[in-house]
Amino acid sequence: MKSDAILQLKKEPILHAIFDVVNTVKAKAYLVGGVLRNLALSRPFGFDYDIVLDKQIKETANLIAGKLKGSPFLLDKKLGSYRVNIKSSKGVFNIDISPYKRKDIVEDLRNRDFTINALAVDMNALFKKSDATIIDIFKGINDAENKIIRMLKTDIFDEDPLRLLRAARLSAQYDLTIDKETEKCIKQKANLLTKSSWERIRDEFFLILSCSEAARHVKRLYELSLLCEIISEIRNWEDLEDYDLFSHAIKTLEQGERLYNNLNAFMPEFAENLTAYFEMQLGNIPKEGLFKLTLFLHDVGKTATMEREGERIRFIGHEVEGEIINKRIGRRLKLSKAAIVFIAKLTKNHHRVFNLASLAKLTNRSKAHLFRVMGGEDGLLLLLLALADARATRDGDDPELVSIVKDLIDFYYKIYSVKKPKPVLTGEEVMDIFDIPEGVMVGRILNKLAEAEGEGIVKDKSDAVPFIKNWLKWAKDGWQT
Repeated sequence: MKSDAILQLKKEPILHAIFDVVNTVKAKAYLVGGVLRNLALSRPFGFDYDIVLDKQIKETANLIAGKLKGSPFLLDKKLGSYRVNIKSSKGVFNIDISPYKRKDIVEDLRNRDFTINALAVDMNALFKKSDATIIDIFKGINDAENKIIRMLKTDIFDEDPLRLLRAARLSAQYDLTIDKETEKCIKQKANLLTKSSWERIRDEFFLILSCSEAARHVKRLYELSLLCEIISEIRNWEDLEDYDLFSHAIKTLEQGERLYNNLNAFMPEFAENLTAYFEMQLGNIPKEGLFKLTLFLHDVGKTATMEREGERIRFIGHEVEGEIINKRIGRRLKLSKAAIVFIAKLTKNHHRVFNLASLAKLTNRSKAHLFRVMGGEDGLLLLLLALADARATRDGDDPELVSIVKDLIDFYYKIYSVKKPKPVLTGEEVMDIFDIPEGVMVGRILNKLAEAEGEGIVKDKSDAVPFIKNWLKWAKDGWQT
């Protein structure tokens, strides 16, 4: 670790505030884990601070919360640890206050997960003495400098199976290599993962999906035998003859990521809007992560619908079957109802864009219908999913499809989503102009007008009147009955 590491710690305001409190309660305190790991990796400190004490755990948490204007709560009743959340302009900081896991700091470190996390510094020495050093009895700093994840002992995964997935997440986040013995142990004990709560599995999994090059990391999860534990449905993918569904799923994820990472080049006029949309959350999970999950799972229904017609392979109805499967996967991952609907809707409709592209003429009516089916803005991600799917299938670009996708995005922002100051006709005007009594038919006409506005067919009253006259001629028989 660089020689100025201790100096960096001394300058950190949050650590100063924590030390003031532990000094007040006269506790023996150590900073452990994440901040020191990040320091060894030459990374920013991050937002998570882990402190272990020999006494006064609850009192210390309450005093830190008061000093830093945070919110304390019991994190682990069995262990007796507390967490303090502190909101700031930079983000939300988490300060975990815990007792030693064993009799002293050495035994505490001995019972952690990986060498890079088994680091500590005495806070009293840090702020009161000039010779403070990092406690590193397992050569974690050396592993950090060599970008290696190494387990402390073989039973760390038995103690907490989530560590299996955490190893992969740390590897993805910090571009680290899992050492051979640790990798071997992960593969052998992968089946333990589902003993962890699905909420914890979900959080680690979506952290991996949030990393750049998510496709590479998902493939790595598969190699570590962890992906099949999270998404058991993909085990059947290996049974498909003459069709490599896993490779297609990975390629689609790669292509989707490429689109997401290059929105400024792909759609410069609307890149900012699209980026903001990707950042929106459903149940605390950004749509970016849900989109990446759907890119990988969009064809999950193919295993149940595969049929052969001579030398041709068909997957009739795989979108609907995939919708059902992805709802099940979403429930298993404890996603919110809105998130489950989101991934299911994308899966069910991912061929709709290809159907549009096959039309001889793409009208505003057909464009608007796609966005209505998708509930508006979600249609934008459907377009990117379809384009990623096509590029993965064809191993290259499709200029015609690119043009259609760009045209549809342009249509959404310039026509479909433009808010009208008021309806072109009110209910009273409809009744007066067309001599229609108050009732259901008035509502039907107003709905048709709203649809026509969304499609760009009707812009003002002069468009609305002839449009409704023509529609009434078509609907007359049904209206009278």
